[in-house]
Amino acid sequence: MKGASLGYLTREGFRNIWVNRLLSLATIVVLVSCLIIVGSGLLVFFNINAVLDLIEGQNVVMVYVNDEADEFLTQTLGVQLETLDNVSSVEFVPREEAFERQKAEYGDKASLLDGLSAEILPDAYKVTVEDLELFDKTVSDIKKLDNVLQIHENSDLAGKLASIRNAVTYISIGIVSILFFVSLFIVSNTIRITIYNRRLEISIMKAVGATNSFIRWPFIVEGILLGLFSALLGLGLQYGVYSIASIWLGNILSMLGGQAVSFLDYIWLLFGIFAFIGVVIGAFGSIISLNKYLKEHNNVVEND
Repeated sequence: MKGASLGYLTREGFRNIWVNRLLSLATIVVLVSCLIIVGSGLLVFFNINAVLDLIEGQNVVMVYVNDEADEFLTQTLGVQLETLDNVSSVEFVPREEAFERQKAEYGDKASLLDGLSAEILPDAYKVTVEDLELFDKTVSDIKKLDNVLQIHENSDLAGKLASIRNAVTYISIGIVSILFFVSLFIVSNTIRITIYNRRLEISIMKAVGATNSFIRWPFIVEGILLGLFSALLGLGLQYGVYSIASIWLGNILSMLGGQAVSFLDYIWLLFGIFAFIGVVIGAFGSIISLNKYLKEHNNVVEND
């Protein structure tokens, strides 16, 4: 296809959107509706992930140091913990600090600890793991280190959090995939109506020797433009919907110690996803519908 022809056909794609504005509007409404549903699902996924990250950050391994270990051996253990795989941070908790925390937790009953000193407690390291799916392996590696008196961990909670995260991820992918194909089906049928209304124009182009590529290109341009416009419109509406929903969502997450994620933190990611879905659905919807029409048209011509 020559450059001049390509430019002409591209302009035709722009023009067709206005000429067939009612059907273009119908396509946009369908796409925007699907994009908002997809976007809402993604934002729920982001919020759940944020809560899980918060809980994971609190799910640490307390490593208590052997009483016989001197300062050098205690520091050596800290260095060894930092070099382990799947360890994101290591914090030293001296026995004096732990003792003061214990007294604070007792509150009015702190007098029960009178006569005792911090020497009754061991020094400890607070180890935060990076991937909960490797939690058990990390605990096993820690137990192999020298001068480890005892380990306090919650492997059951770690396993449950990892399972929840995986389940949320798979469910989100499944929902987005289903909505993608539903949108593609609806949009391709909507575009097929557009093609049917312009069957005389297509027949004339075929009669004067236009190739399928020549006929197909304006519809592809039209589908891409509708997809991009739907992405922009959908992003704006998504912001409004989330601004209202985040108030209710924030109240729920606050009970778990978290808060609703900011829409602006994910605005470019959402726009990229919206634009990709809109363009792919618009372009492929046009290709699928037009190919089907051209195939049926060719069959009719051959039978005649």
